[in-house]
Amino acid sequence: MKHSKLFSILVVLFLNLPLIAFASTDIDLTKIPPPPPTPNTPSTQLPVSATIDNIQLMVYFESTVGNATITVYDEFNNIVATETVDTYNLNTVSIPSDVWGAGNYSLTITYGTTGATGTFNLQ
Repeated sequence: MKHSKLFSILVVLFLNLPLIAFASTDIDLTKIPPPPPTPNTPSTQLPVSATIDNIQLMVYFESTVGNATITVYDEFNNIVATETVDTYNLNTVSIPSDVWGAGNYSLTITYGTTGATGTFNLQ
C-alpha cells in the first residue's frame, strides 16, 4: 500500500513538471557597467543567463568563469540570497525562491572584474 501511494505521488509530480518548467521567466541580464557603444566593440554577450519561477532561480553558465557570486536583493536592497560557485565544477545553480514572497527583486552575478545585473518580479 505504501508503494502504491508513493507511486501515485511520483506520477502526479512527474506530470506537473512541464507546468513548472513552462512557468519560468527569463531574466534579462546586462553587463555592469555597460560598455560604451563603439563601431569596434566586441560582442557583449554574457556567458551567463538566468530564469525565475515561483519555486527557484536558475543561473546557467555557458562557459567557465572561475568563482562567481550570485546575489539576490529585495526591493529594499536587502540580500535575500547569496551563493558563490566554482564554475569549473558547476555550470548550473538552483536557488530556492519560494520563500521570498511577492515583490520586485534584483539579481547580481559577479566573476573576476565582470558583473551582470537583472531585475524580476515574483507574484
